[in-house]
Amino acid sequence: MPDSFDAETQLQKVDWREVVHQLGSLLEKDAFFIKDTRGRFILQNRRAYEYCNARSEDETLGKRDADFFSRERAAIYEEGDQQVIRSGKPILNEIAPAPEEAGSHNLVLYSKFPVRDAGGRVIGVAGIHRLVEESATGPTHLGPLFPAVRRMHTAFAEDLRIVDLARRTGLSHSQFSRRFKSVLGVPPKDYLLRVRVRHARRLLETTDRTVSDVALASGFYDHSHFSHAFRRLTGVGPAAYREAHRG
Repeated sequence: MPDSFDAETQLQKVDWREVVHQLGSLLEKDAFFIKDTRGRFILQNRRAYEYCNARSEDETLGKRDADFFSRERAAIYEEGDQQVIRSGKPILNEIAPAPEEAGSHNLVLYSKFPVRDAGGRVIGVAGIHRLVEESATGPTHLGPLFPAVRRMHTAFAEDLRIVDLARRTGLSHSQFSRRFKSVLGVPPKDYLLRVRVRHARRLLETTDRTVSDVALASGFYDHSHFSHAFRRLTGVGPAAYREAHRG
């Protein structure tokens, strides 16, 4: 008579940390991490801790995104973590600025999912991300809009025209504008404006460049337009924002 087999009993014997580490080491282009509910790293593969400019995983354990990345980028990552933890639902195939030096314009395609204990309680979040240019496709919910969205994030300082962005998607100008607002909630012009203001905020927080210089570096060619757009999205003017957020 063959021995009885209980898969659950066998799984309880597994050293899961070792399994996860071994699997993570196979992901050469993908960064993989696990955090607790307070955003502290409890596991990272090599690609992930290299983004932190760390020499080993041990240098990152117990630390948070804010210990390695700019305040703006750390806030973006932490917001996604908390969304997953609160809802208990994953985030799949979204885009975000890459966890690199503040001046980087690279994007990552990422997914995050809740980590649960044996009782089903959410005790953390796990995530995986890869540079967009190393991904075969973009986020599925963006569909044909992805080339335009990527262009907005990587070339926002250039003189981008909506009609040219629409051409990248294969859609007419009107089709592009309608679909963009339907999927992303705002017209393409407003989305681009937010990308530019977000970049301007980072420069104001982390550099001593003049307000005019920041405006040009962020894609604004009219100082008045920059000040008006910045105030509309942040509630204060560029100079006041810098004074309140430096350091």
